[in-house]
Amino acid sequence: MAGKTGESTRSRRTYVPWDSLPASRETIVGIGTVLPVVALYMLIAVVPIAFAFWASLHDIHTLNPEWEWVGLENYSEVMEIATFWGSLWRGIVYMVGSTLIQLAVGLWMALVLNRITRGQKLLTAVVFTAYLIPTIIVSLVALRVFDPAGGVFQALGAEQFGLWGATEAPLGSREWAMPLLILIGSWKFSVFITIFTLAQLRAIPDRFYEAAKVCGANRWQMFRDITLPRLTGIILVVVLLRSIFMFNKFDIIWQLTQGGPGDATTTLPVLAYKTVYTDQAYGFANAIAVVMFLFLLVSAIAYFTLFNPSEEVETTT
Repeated sequence: MAGKTGESTRSRRTYVPWDSLPASRETIVGIGTVLPVVALYMLIAVVPIAFAFWASLHDIHTLNPEWEWVGLENYSEVMEIATFWGSLWRGIVYMVGSTLIQLAVGLWMALVLNRITRGQKLLTAVVFTAYLIPTIIVSLVALRVFDPAGGVFQALGAEQFGLWGATEAPLGSREWAMPLLILIGSWKFSVFITIFTLAQLRAIPDRFYEAAKVCGANRWQMFRDITLPRLTGIILVVVLLRSIFMFNKFDIIWQLTQGGPGDATTTLPVLAYKTVYTDQAYGFANAIAVVMFLFLLVSAIAYFTLFNPSEEVETTT
């Protein structure tokens, strides 16, 4: 009787679609979970890159988009024009200068905020507000304070320090435009490093410092032997991220100087933009963008090979 009951139960078992598939249920669920992410990544990353590469192989006028096949001719021309190499060099200068200042200021702010005991949350929120301010607002304020007709920093630089003339616009000076762009951008984006570094600082157990005090270590020794080793990994990660972001930065440069005066602040993103809307060469601009992407890709691979920040984060947290 029991045997017949078991057989009838098995015969009435609900049919599940994956029972007839060659893969297990876990495999199907895993594929179904990952597939939307892969599809989204293809849509927002792979497809635009592929489109840019395909467009770079054509001669395309921006206002009359008839695609004429030219193969690698655009790339050959990119490597030959002086404006490309000059823009690449200025982009590297902007990237390195901005990243170094942001690293120093961001790390300092994180260390200070981590030591504050009273009003720490309020002060942290105030500091983080700088990162929330829209870039256009930062640009408008910067244009005002460096305005030759009554700007605060303009007056300080001209009268107190003699850095530029009283009627000279420093953002219109070939000597000062790039340094000021670096400083203005660093003011806004240093908080990015502060956010990550402060989170890592607060993850360090207090018992490490208490044990160091018992052993007679001073502040510098505790920073050197406890804090810095546990910040190394996150510093390597944020330096990579900030370097990529600043090399690709377009908005604040265009809003403040539009790549001028002349080509003093023209980086590769600005050059690509001008190529599209001034020279009307859409295909050539895509070639510039693809070369810029390859430069960042090779640089990122070299960075991971030399420093391996992901492994450093795992071993120090």
